[in-house]
Amino acid sequence: MDKKVIFATSSYNQKYFFDEIAENLPTDIKNNIKQIGIYFVNKVGGIFSLGFYYDNSLFIDYSFSEDDFLCDEIGAKLEIEKIKRENKDLISSLTLWYKLFNK
Repeated sequence: MDKKVIFATSSYNQKYFFDEIAENLPTDIKNNIKQIGIYFVNKVGGIFSLGFYYDNSLFIDYSFSEDDFLCDEIGAKLEIEKIKRENKDLISSLTLWYKLFNK
């Protein structure tokens, strides 16, 4: 299924990225997304990404470099579930924003 990444951050180059469609995203939501992503990569490493499939459903994903032997895949899965559980309002707001402003 095709998807559109609106935010990503990496523990490898210690940078984060917002897609240009996120320009009209409210600042507090952008700050919350950034905090979540940075916390994730500091805790488990790798690359954290957040975005939407083309059916408007949200995804939160991670990946690791092939040569990253310190990656914590089990921890990454647990952290994503924790993010979804603890940030339901943020996810709901983000999904509504995407549906309204990014057709």
